[in-house]
Amino acid sequence: MPLNAITQLERDLITVLKREYGFYQSLYILLDKQRDLIKFDKDDHLLDLYAETERCQRRIRESEEKITDFRRRDPKLFRIAAAHPEIKKLVTSIVALVKKNMALVRENEAYLRERHARLKLELDDLRNSDKILQYLAEADPAPQLVDGRQ
Repeated sequence: MPLNAITQLERDLITVLKREYGFYQSLYILLDKQRDLIKFDKDDHLLDLYAETERCQRRIRESEEKITDFRRRDPKLFRIAAAHPEIKKLVTSIVALVKKNMALVRENEAYLRERHARLKLELDDLRNSDKILQYLAEADPAPQLVDGRQ
């Protein structure tokens, strides 16, 4: 196993992991923005953020495939290169960011569940008020003549 191959793989991994770290930072910002939009009922940009989140999901799969590809090429070389301190530091940072992102996603889901329940209640209230209005409209007697004609 030549030292050049290990050094080259370390450099490649560091480059890829730095890119991935930047991606997960931008994902955190996106999820935080999504939380604010959900929290403050700003629905006008929510669909754009949802589309952006879908794009990020594809990007996450690509990230996983990149690292898996490195590992598949030469597993032994990969294990040696993965022991590099800078690679370990980057992996630890990415793991921390992923955990933060997951916490934000859970928080967003909780906000959305609460909002869904609130909207459902409001719709039920509107249906009930519509039924009451219909009932009141039907109960409004029309003037009738003594012989039964209106």
